[in-house]
Amino acid sequence: MTTHETCSIGSCKLGAVPRAVAIIDGPLALDKIKTIEELGADMLEVRVDCFEDGIDGVCEYIASTRRACSLPLIGTIRETARTRNNRSALFAKIIPLVDAVDIEIAAAIAPAIIAMSAGKTVIVSEHDFERTPGSAELEAIARRAAALGGHIVKIAAMAHEREDVVRLLEFTHRCPLPAVAFSMGEYGAISRVMSMLFGSLFSYGYVTKANAPGQLPLNKLVEELRMYYPEVVPQSPNRG
Repeated sequence: MTTHETCSIGSCKLGAVPRAVAIIDGPLALDKIKTIEELGADMLEVRVDCFEDGIDGVCEYIASTRRACSLPLIGTIRETARTRNNRSALFAKIIPLVDAVDIEIAAAIAPAIIAMSAGKTVIVSEHDFERTPGSAELEAIARRAAALGGHIVKIAAMAHEREDVVRLLEFTHRCPLPAVAFSMGEYGAISRVMSMLFGSLFSYGYVTKANAPGQLPLNKLVEELRMYYPEVVPQSPNRG
């Protein structure tokens, strides 16, 4: 598969070994975080926009999580009615506490968030819940992500037929920028595992509930990665 071995998030090297990201969309008990680490997650994505606590409480939780486990953290704040007017300020609070940030390519605040994230890994993301873009559109998304200063381009697109999945996987294989890509929906579920054969760096597994159509539970994702990728082993020494 295509690899980008110089790319990393915190201590987690990306490219040579498919990685599993556990989605934390609410304050889990710290012993549960340790269980997630032992299960085989390589990183945690903290979905700040899903937390009901205020940002100071979320920051305290992130700091406690860092002390409780060794997994790198991705900080994500999607635009919602609650975050729409203060996302930049929220990002400013969490950036010192995480190893990477995820910001949408179309967000007006993207350039400012990327500049604010100097020294961190930046994931520039595109989510299309209606369709899978054509090949030229996918390539344009990657070019725009690179122009913005993103280190990783992430594309999640709805698949209505197998050809949509194939097109996204083919794009992933030839993408010049380190990429995370997968299809959503019933047809796209297979890409949550297969995309890494085409060069996608990691996949997301949910802990409490699915955040997108076709998303796998973390334990199932880890099980599938260990089944189909011999380089994925329990407590992989390549994490650091």
